[in-house]
Amino acid sequence: MNPTNSDGLKLWYVIQTKPGDEGRVKTNLLNQDVETFLPLLEAYQYCSGKMVQRIKPLFPNYLFAKLDLETHYYKVKWTRGVNKILGGGNEPVPVSEKVIDLIKERTGKDDLVKLEGELKEGDWVQVTSGPLKHLRGIFQKMMSGRGRVKILLSLIGVDVPVQISRWQIKKVA
Repeated sequence: MNPTNSDGLKLWYVIQTKPGDEGRVKTNLLNQDVETFLPLLEAYQYCSGKMVQRIKPLFPNYLFAKLDLETHYYKVKWTRGVNKILGGGNEPVPVSEKVIDLIKERTGKDDLVKLEGELKEGDWVQVTSGPLKHLRGIFQKMMSGRGRVKILLSLIGVDVPVQISRWQIKKVA
């Protein structure tokens, strides 16, 4: 195997990490002067009766690294926490710069990615956690800057207005 890109350019590659080691690999690669990109996702989980914020990788067990394979291949391959550089067969395959740019356009501060657009009045939503999980309703309005929303849930043939955390609902078709 000849792990080089013939022109010596730095290209983006997908690095598969060991489970939960994305942050460790990012730090280790940055310490080796390898440019990385680890898009993160703000997630909320219902835990012990409270909504808890968690920051998770957008692609669990993966991150992007900009490499010149001729100089970085073995350095990256043997970095603690790295499983492999993704590719076809035995050859790493680069990711298009356009893909990275598209993801970066959706990232804000701290590499947090915004996945969803804003909800509009009349959108159908489904509750994703808590005691009302799986129920569907109609989005009415945002209630506060702290993420509370008002939805109309159809319960026993009656539309009931309910205030709930924005992170407990998702838009459905």
